[in-house]
Amino acid sequence: MSITLNGIIPPGTNPVMIIQANGEKGPGGILKFKFSAPAPQPGGYVLSFCIGPESNPCGTSSDYVVNVPASEERLAVIEAGVFRNNILVVGQGTRDPVPFSVTIE
Repeated sequence: MSITLNGIIPPGTNPVMIIQANGEKGPGGILKFKFSAPAPQPGGYVLSFCIGPESNPCGTSSDYVVNVPASEERLAVIEAGVFRNNILVVGQGTRDPVPFSVTIE
């Protein structure tokens, strides 16, 4: 079973939250993520997908960061329990809105 989340990141430096912290202490497990920057052609921007605390999900050494260049994908295997206290965001730093996609299995 999988779910795909697609969206547009507005221009600027504010990241878009994709998954909120859930506070759950139930069973964990492994989640497979495919992070995508679905540009029509290579070049131009890089998306940063970050897992970390809501106060600063991309800014500390313990945060999990996956950078994806335009028109590319990256895979990651992540313990589900990380979302007990952390969020998943995606950000970019261009002056244009850009698309993103995340598939979770």
